[in-house]
Amino acid sequence: MKSGELKTVARMRRKTATLRHWRSRRRLPSRSCYPLIAALLFACAPRPEAVDEAPKPNVILILADDLGHGDTGYTGVSDIATPNIDRLAAEGVQIARAYANGPVCTPTRAALLSGWYQQRTGADRVIYVREREVGMDPSIELLPKFLKEAGYATGVFGKWHLGFPKEGYPSRKGFDEFVGFVSGNIDYFAHTDRLENHDLWRGEEEIFSDRYFTDLIGDEAVDFIRRHAREPFFLYLPFNAPHDPFQGPEHRDTAGDQRVTRVVNRKRTVLKSMVESMDANIGRILDSLDAEGLAEETAVFFMSDNGGVPVVSTNTPFRGYKTTLWEGGIRSPFYARWTGRFPAGRKIEDTPAISMDLFATTLAIAGVSLPADRIPDGVNLLPLLDGSGGIDRDTLYFRYRNPRGVLQKAMTQGGWKYLSDEKGEEHLFHLAEDVGEEHDLKEAEPERFERMKKTWSDWETRVLAGAPALPEYRP
Repeated sequence: MKSGELKTVARMRRKTATLRHWRSRRRLPSRSCYPLIAALLFACAPRPEAVDEAPKPNVILILADDLGHGDTGYTGVSDIATPNIDRLAAEGVQIARAYANGPVCTPTRAALLSGWYQQRTGADRVIYVREREVGMDPSIELLPKFLKEAGYATGVFGKWHLGFPKEGYPSRKGFDEFVGFVSGNIDYFAHTDRLENHDLWRGEEEIFSDRYFTDLIGDEAVDFIRRHAREPFFLYLPFNAPHDPFQGPEHRDTAGDQRVTRVVNRKRTVLKSMVESMDANIGRILDSLDAEGLAEETAVFFMSDNGGVPVVSTNTPFRGYKTTLWEGGIRSPFYARWTGRFPAGRKIEDTPAISMDLFATTLAIAGVSLPADRIPDGVNLLPLLDGSGGIDRDTLYFRYRNPRGVLQKAMTQGGWKYLSDEKGEEHLFHLAEDVGEEHDLKEAEPERFERMKKTWSDWETRVLAGAPALPEYRP
């Protein structure tokens, strides 16, 4: 062979030897490697398109302050325009037999946020402005805490009125955001309480603003909805309107003048301005839901914390006013709108509801379960509101002691009402036929009267057993 041919043959032999060498080293992987190989193959494989989970519903609770049952257009008033509150009623469900838990501010708020009769929380009377060290038992867990743990953004803008100590502030009770005041009422412009203490907070930091307070609530609520539109949220809006001091948005010149705002301005025309301002801000909130495309994802509830006050409010067709357990002191408007879920324009006539029911109802909407030992007194109204069922409860209890008066007692059951009024006088009314409480049937129905009176007494024993208590207030 020639020299060039020999070199070519040598190169081919070296290449063949190399291939044989590497082929001799190939082995099947051991069985211990199979899981790793499978995982690698899965990781590299094309994935199916992700399926979005249904978003958690949002919940907004709107609470008016001292709003008379008859002070909205939907309940028949003609001198006050409330198109947005009326819109909630027309686009949602009305419960005609709705009650506030108490005839004054603090008890109803304690019940709404705890889900219990307020007596279990100890906050069964008003916390007064001079009681700077008094508050609801801080160990009691409130609604926003359970929602926050479930991934909800939580906000409250408005009136707190569950105590003055910082340990009971909204920021320590489950709310991510709080702008408002902690006393019972403030000047709508100066934001000072009856003792001239400045009372406006963001979280636990004192802030200053010249905004009309009802507008401030609306501003904060709209901003909250915008910022949290793409995550589930719970928004509690305890307006202070139309509680005194009596100031409409046009009364900026009355700021700080309590003689005018609590006496001179105690007029129906001023109340009208206050209610209409609140209604306008509720309209802004509903419009913001529409703008963010959230109307079908948000349940909105509207109630008042108790009945209206004498002279300026209308509790028609009921008897009595705030601070009493007559129907006018504890009956409340109740409107619930959840577009696409609650039948629009439906009115529930015969089934009673009460403020504390909003606790269990909100948790049910959010799909949140409570610990086994946390049993609310209120019930879940969702089956009643969406038409899928009813609720198994017909008896409601009421108890209130004004520090300047006697213990008041009331109980409703099967269309009847037992009442021990603010004078200590006892009555029996058939509310199903006498909503104005004009015909006392105590003498005509003595057995029913005694039976209901004993049932109320037994309930009082149970509900107060082991409950905390606020210190006695001495006016």
